[in-house]
Amino acid sequence: MHDSVEKLVTLFENNSIDRRGFIHSLVLLAASPTIGHAQVRQLDANSLNHVTLAVSDPERSREFYASVLNMSVVSRQPASPVTGAGINMGAGDSFLGLYPLQNPGRIDHFCLGVDGYVIEEAAEKLREAGVTPVIRQDRPELYFKDPDGITVQLSAKEYRG
Repeated sequence: MHDSVEKLVTLFENNSIDRRGFIHSLVLLAASPTIGHAQVRQLDANSLNHVTLAVSDPERSREFYASVLNMSVVSRQPASPVTGAGINMGAGDSFLGLYPLQNPGRIDHFCLGVDGYVIEEAAEKLREAGVTPVIRQDRPELYFKDPDGITVQLSAKEYRG
């Protein structure tokens, strides 16, 4: 149990989990019927599913990536309450999202693929690890922030936008 508490303290000190997540994890550890063997169930990210770029003109960016890198469209997304209409360009088993977002010229987020992905189970595992997941209301997509505030999305490995 001592090692588990030490790991939690280190996560808290490194700002990997917030105060609420730290306390929640301590409570779970103390309540575990197998004290000393308690572990937070982990998600196994095993692929980079996609990177989404904030661009000023998705069609112009599509033309650029098609002509320079021979990438083709794998899906198009209609405008939503969160983003404008976007274009997803294939890159092997991954894709590059091109969306008209604020502050063009930056990476908006990246997505990691998880085998056996079930959004509710992933959200619960994140909570158990002291991470606050956000599930979009208009689409079944899960996001969270890393310690530096970078947005991370999780999905099934096969997700194509």
